[in-house]
Amino acid sequence: MIIFSMILLNANLMIHRNTVMQIDGELEQEVIALGQEIIEEAHTKEFDQVTVGKNLPPANIPGDFTGHNSLGTDGEGSRRYYNDFDDYDGHFEIARTQHGNFEINVEVVYLDENTMLPVSAKSTFKKIIVTITSEFLRDNAGNLKNYRLEFIRNYYAD
Repeated sequence: MIIFSMILLNANLMIHRNTVMQIDGELEQEVIALGQEIIEEAHTKEFDQVTVGKNLPPANIPGDFTGHNSLGTDGEGSRRYYNDFDDYDGHFEIARTQHGNFEINVEVVYLDENTMLPVSAKSTFKKIIVTITSEFLRDNAGNLKNYRLEFIRNYYAD
């Protein structure tokens, strides 16, 4: 009876652990899909506000680009009206899915062309950082996990 109870307890523990891993996997797939959607959407937009609707490139590259303090919307009211890559800077939304609610925060920064580190100077490189959290995705200590998806875009590579 004791041996059977031990086997049953271990089997129950393994089933529970596998179920938790399966649910975490499904939630993480949702996180990746949500983040990738924003990154792909942003990539379809113009590189900078000065290039929106223009057939010719700006006269001064990167000097004519939006300053790092002005990244973000240019008066567009919501995500569906964003027309350039850096409009996504400061974007926040709560995505409601069948797997629960996910908080999405977006940041866009300029990158140094040599080190690929964030800089305050204008450059031909911008990086979008999408951070996603969910109340159901926690580490072993019970803290919320932050998932970061990043994409680097070069003005000349478009």
